Amino acid sequence: MHASKAPAKIMLAIVAEKVELWRRLLEGHELVFVMTLREAMLRLAEEDDLGLVIIGVHFDESRMFTLLGDIRDHPKYRDIPVLVVLSPGQYAFSAIAVEGIDRAVTALGASGFLDLDHFPDNADGEARIRRIVDYVIAAGGDLPDIVREAADPEVNCVIRRRDSKP
Repeated sequence: MHASKAPAKIMLAIVAEKVELWRRLLEGHELVFVMTLREAMLRLAEEDDLGLVIIGVHFDESRMFTLLGDIRDHPKYRDIPVLVVLSPGQYAFSAIAVEGIDRAVTALGASGFLDLDHFPDNADGEARIRRIVDYVIAAGGDLPDIVREAADPEVNCVIRRRDSKP
């Protein structure tokens, strides 16, 4: 069992192949999985107590930009923290492409972007991911940039984009 400050309800808009990974990573939280944009919007309309939305880059044939935009454009959902994630190993992207995704989701209002390939595939890596997710929930999404360097073992690797960019 992973340590967590308080369980939260988290909606995960991801591809079906990653459900078990996220069940393991976020054990103890109440997880709501959606596989399509339509399903995501219906669940958002039904849920009043989401602590976080996690959107996979390849969600519903890469509709993560659409879902993120819809969340940020809607008055009911715009304050829900949103973390966009690139799942490990399945897809190879250049560093420039990953940076482009990071900048795009930030421009659309994501709370943060996490490239899971930058975390070791072991209990320590899973614990680091869990700490970051828990931090995003606790901070209410107020952390627009998460440093993705594997050498940073703690959540204190968070840097506020408004402080670090001109």
